Amino acid sequence: MAKIKISKIAKALADETRCKIFELIAKSKEISCKEITEKIGLKQPTISHHLKTLQESGIINVRREGQFHYFSLNDQVLREFSNYLNKFISQK
Repeated sequence: MAKIKISKIAKALADETRCKIFELIAKSKEISCKEITEKIGLKQPTISHHLKTLQESGIINVRREGQFHYFSLNDQVLREFSNYLNKFISQK
């Protein structure tokens, strides 16, 4: 995994709101932007901004269906990130 990707993931998860959004997505197989907005309680443009950051980091996928966007975890990227972190944990 490239270092820039690692830093993007770390930065994406460094924000409390994005962590909450990430957790919502993780608890669902797939979730719409509308559902996330309702559950988080922020305005849709704010949620969209956070979702864009998560998507650009590679840890979530987006599926478009008409005007609706559905989000899910990108398991492969999350596994690679976890493996990266585990390298440092196992060094002890």
